Amino acid sequence: MSEQQELRFYLPVIEEDEKETGTFNLETTNMKKSFPMSIDKIQELVKDMTDYNLDTIELHVTGIVKSGPITELFIGVEGEAGMKLILNKKKET
Repeated sequence: MSEQQELRFYLPVIEEDEKETGTFNLETTNMKKSFPMSIDKIQELVKDMTDYNLDTIELHVTGIVKSGPITELFIGVEGEAGMKLILNKKKET
């Protein structure tokens, strides 16, 4: 019997600057921490945009880890990678 495949993806964690409260250092190229993300969490992010439907999710992956039935995708921290959500206005019926 084949194992069910599972896809997980992670976003980089950007932390507040230790020296200056309220500022964030976005210039780092190292992913020191990552945050697990799921389709359910993305739906939660856009749920308050009630006039829109989530149309497309575009991921720019910088790393992949495959372990048995689990595939983990790591989303990058800078311009060469990221995640893009496209929302389309809901059509009134």
